[in-house]
Amino acid sequence: MISRLSKNIIYNLFGRGLVLIIGFVAVKYIFNRLGADALGIIYFTAVINTILSAVLEMGVSATTVREISAHFGLDSKYIKDLIRTFSFFYWSIYALAAVVIFFLAPVIVERWINISTMSPATVIHILRVLGITSILALPKSFYGNLLYGLQRMEFTNFIDVITIGLQQFGVVFILAFWGGLFPVIYWFAATYILRVIIYFFVSAHFFTFSALIPGFSFAVIQRNLKFALRTTLISIISTIHTQADKLIISKLLPIGTMGYYSVAYSSVSQGNLLTNAISQAAYPSFSALFKTENKDSLLSQYRKLQDLVCFSILPIFAAISFALIPLFSYLLNEKIAYLLLLPTTFLCFGFFMNGTLAIPYIVSLAVGKPEITVKMNFYALFVVLPVTVILIYFFGLIGAGLSWVFYNIFAYFYGVPRICKECIGIKVRDWYFHIFKIIILAVLTYGVSWFVLETIGALSIIPLVLAYLVASIIFIISSYFMIGKELRETLSNYLRFILRIKILK
Repeated sequence: MISRLSKNIIYNLFGRGLVLIIGFVAVKYIFNRLGADALGIIYFTAVINTILSAVLEMGVSATTVREISAHFGLDSKYIKDLIRTFSFFYWSIYALAAVVIFFLAPVIVERWINISTMSPATVIHILRVLGITSILALPKSFYGNLLYGLQRMEFTNFIDVITIGLQQFGVVFILAFWGGLFPVIYWFAATYILRVIIYFFVSAHFFTFSALIPGFSFAVIQRNLKFALRTTLISIISTIHTQADKLIISKLLPIGTMGYYSVAYSSVSQGNLLTNAISQAAYPSFSALFKTENKDSLLSQYRKLQDLVCFSILPIFAAISFALIPLFSYLLNEKIAYLLLLPTTFLCFGFFMNGTLAIPYIVSLAVGKPEITVKMNFYALFVVLPVTVILIYFFGLIGAGLSWVFYNIFAYFYGVPRICKECIGIKVRDWYFHIFKIIILAVLTYGVSWFVLETIGALSIIPLVLAYLVASIIFIISSYFMIGKELRETLSNYLRFILRIKILK
């Protein structure tokens, strides 16, 4: 039988994969029909939404998943009080954020972004409409976290795929029939509203409507305040680090350039789909294991999932690097594709590094030590952010990609030793060696393949695909002999399970 953890990983993987593919649908139409400024404004609004969501959610997301997974079915009164209290918090914060966005939109347009072809009044209206509706991601994330806590991730992925697909194909339909900018903007807004409504009704199926009515419990706040405040700082500061490059680009460079870079960044970050699929599924599982003080099982599961993430995500980011020239040439144009080649390659490497930190971070949350990441990200504000500004100022988009690599190098040297020692209980040098051998294998496979293509000047689709496939075959075969016994046993069990099903058929 497939475990709940494995099912959730599969649900998240396919769900995020479909969202990644669907997310490309409208980019080409928006760029070709509405121009670079429109593309840039839409992505700029998404960045603002991400930052506000991180700042305003106040650590409630991680707290919700942790408490639901640990106490659901054991303390129904506490769970109901928690849901009502957090529901009140999220909807109150949303109302406040909507007011702030409405009044700050003119200030942002006047003093921050550099527009080329659109009028300030148009941009202000777009920021207000998209900003106020997209920030519905706050209550939407709360309902989603209730389902994460129950480990029912098939529902969250189904909703995201359906609503994002509806959004993207709706944009294509509107633009294909000569619709203008504002119909597209209003359609985006409508899909944001629809998504939170669907999440509400699905959550009510598991918790009842009465449990979702906003309320307040001082006992709930008191019980979770310490953990929530620490995860709040993680969320805020981490978001600053992940979004700073785009904000700095929007200030120093034209908004259209920020749009190009955001397309690249979004593409690469979605390559983290396997990391997110596994970490989201692992968090409630790790929390439950820690709650029962099952340290051996927790360590075994850590090793298995860390191997699964590290060896699996590298081919994904390598695929993005190999595909980016033909892909961005199609979505945007060939000139922009080559402009984004080096920045996107650095982003791919940075996201691989970040992916190797995901499972250790989830373990640190599950064992109740978010302060490690809080301190790491706080110190990084004074080390990484100044370097990010300097890199972008002197090297433009290439500097932006490099800044993400630099952030993860800093995390390797500060966060990893503490998490290994205080949370996981493994030697730091073993963790570093584990990552180092994967990077060496990647250089000897994908690096050599790309070098050969670059040398002979064969960067068209067919040579790229063939080179990637050859490199991937060698990488996967080699990986099997490098992974730990926990993951190897799991893979063998699944293989025997599949073969048994085929024999029975």
